[in-house]
Amino acid sequence: MRKIMGRVPKPLLVGLLIAFVISAFGWVGESDYEQELKTVQLYCEMSDQGLWPPRPEYQCPAKPLTPNVRLVAL
Repeated sequence: MRKIMGRVPKPLLVGLLIAFVISAFGWVGESDYEQELKTVQLYCEMSDQGLWPPRPEYQCPAKPLTPNVRLVAL
């Protein structure tokens, strides 16, 4: 291993290390973004069903209003 490390120029090794770190940050950031989208989607579904209170910061689409027939005995 030392022979290989001695033959490879140090700027190349530093460049590979920097590229690996940048790609790792991108991969972790993308997975965080996807998880947040799933969380918002779940929250919107649950608030549409009336199980959770609506939160304005999520900007869930409003439920379509359907006319209801309500018969009241007098």
